[in-house]
Amino acid sequence: EVIPPFYSVKEVVLPFAKFQGVDPLLGPEMRSTGEVMGVGDTFEEAYAKANLGAGAPLPASGKALLSVRQTDKPKLAELSKALIAKGFTIECTSGTAESLRAQGIEVSVVNKLSEGRPNIVDAIKNGEYSYIVNTTEGRQAITDSVYIRREALVNKVTYTTTMNAAFATVQAKSADDRGKVTSVQALHAKING
Repeated sequence: EVIPPFYSVKEVVLPFAKFQGVDPLLGPEMRSTGEVMGVGDTFEEAYAKANLGAGAPLPASGKALLSVRQTDKPKLAELSKALIAKGFTIECTSGTAESLRAQGIEVSVVNKLSEGRPNIVDAIKNGEYSYIVNTTEGRQAITDSVYIRREALVNKVTYTTTMNAAFATVQAKSADDRGKVTSVQALHAKING
């Protein structure tokens, strides 16, 4: 078994921009138009490079929207504190905000689609978010998430649907995704010593 002395992250390139109005949630019928690989000395650097190569660079700062399902709330404070430390302000749906406020983290609140206007989609259209974390459960939240994903895609807002991806995104934010490019030959030379 060969264990390389670097990290590699593969990312698919999906043609969402060609299919306006399509829900960008991945399913078995989705076909990628290719894939890219980010390589770095750390996981964070490789992840950041892979996202950049796929045309989805990580957000530098701004306002993050957090709307997470109940089972993800135990990790919510840690994610929020990491985002704040990286320069983000946090806005949440009411249930997510309640969970964070109970842990002493102050956030602003935005309406869900079913709660009237202005709501999440309005805020996305107005360019208010640079990053969205949306994990869903329940019929209404899943229905709403289709509209949120579509609008995020149209407005080029980075969007993650799992807490693992959210943590990877936050950790990779501090990595230098444009710092150095290494040829495949040089990577092979590192492996073969």
